[in-house]
Amino acid sequence: MDIAQVSAARMISSGLVGACGDDPAEVVRRLACMQAQALPGALVSMALRTASQSLPAVRAAIEDGRIVRTWTQRGTLHFAAAEDVGGILALTAPRLLKAQADRRAHFGVSEPMLEQAAELAETAISARGPLSRDDLLAEFAPLLEGVAEADAYGRQRYLLTTLSMQGLLVQSGFTADGQEMSYALRDRSADAAIDTEAALRQWLRRYVESHGPVTVDDAARWTGLPKTPVRAALRALTDEGAIVTATIDEREHVQAPDLDDRLGECEAASGTLMLLPGFDELILGYKDRSQTLAPAHEKSVVPGGNGMFKNTVIDGTRARGTWKRSPRKTGPRVIIEPFTGETVDLARAEAAALTHPAFG
Repeated sequence: MDIAQVSAARMISSGLVGACGDDPAEVVRRLACMQAQALPGALVSMALRTASQSLPAVRAAIEDGRIVRTWTQRGTLHFAAAEDVGGILALTAPRLLKAQADRRAHFGVSEPMLEQAAELAETAISARGPLSRDDLLAEFAPLLEGVAEADAYGRQRYLLTTLSMQGLLVQSGFTADGQEMSYALRDRSADAAIDTEAALRQWLRRYVESHGPVTVDDAARWTGLPKTPVRAALRALTDEGAIVTATIDEREHVQAPDLDDRLGECEAASGTLMLLPGFDELILGYKDRSQTLAPAHEKSVVPGGNGMFKNTVIDGTRARGTWKRSPRKTGPRVIIEPFTGETVDLARAEAAALTHPAFG
């Protein structure tokens, strides 16, 4: 594999090309985690990796609890397989919670307050079932008495995120209007038996298999973990033969053992024009995404560097512009903004929209 094939290989690894089945829960399990900060786009990203590309099937897999959403890594919401959350949080939560200690203190979120919030949440959800964000925050009202309005949002945020990182809460199923996810209690019965070294190897194996080829820097950035344990785990996986090394552009990468064969079979299909949601793993899953999104075009995708990613048009395995759904009921479905120096075939973009889950 050469450097020009990296983006195609990553599209194949992640299931954008040659989807590996039709079970959304299996898609999430294979990907190790999926960025889910923007919920509608995350649902579409999941659907695009299934054979049927069905949003109702994705929502059904979330409703039945096999897929949950929580702050797994980098302080950002991700989808994960429900059974994987305990192992992931055992790896990531201690660092995240330590890093946020000053912000919690700023908003007056103390350990006794967190214990009280946990009790309130457990009591309410046990009695009433999963709750919307607003309904759960209403249970925390006693913890907000006398708090200035300017600080109330911060306290609410850190109560929810901290209880989630501690493993008490996950977002599971949808609220009554179907627009947001509900907060539920997570089964923590198996947490005491978690082997963190084994959990790290398993998590990184799935990351490499579903994102490769990747570097140690990519893996450390994606997990939010230090390079030393990440490098050691990748070395152990390589020694076991679970993953293999590949030198690409004079840098060591790791990937699934069969990726080169799959690239040979599917590389032509990877050139298809695709309309990806803004936070898709093809863009967010790497420290170095330059093989898919040229550095010169980053500002067009993340205006102002504010962490909000626009939808991208991928053609010939490269990001060529951004897109949004047209508000008009007639005429073109897609509004395209090509990057400077790039062109996008509007007819092909319209054709892609015809079967795209975001336009159903």
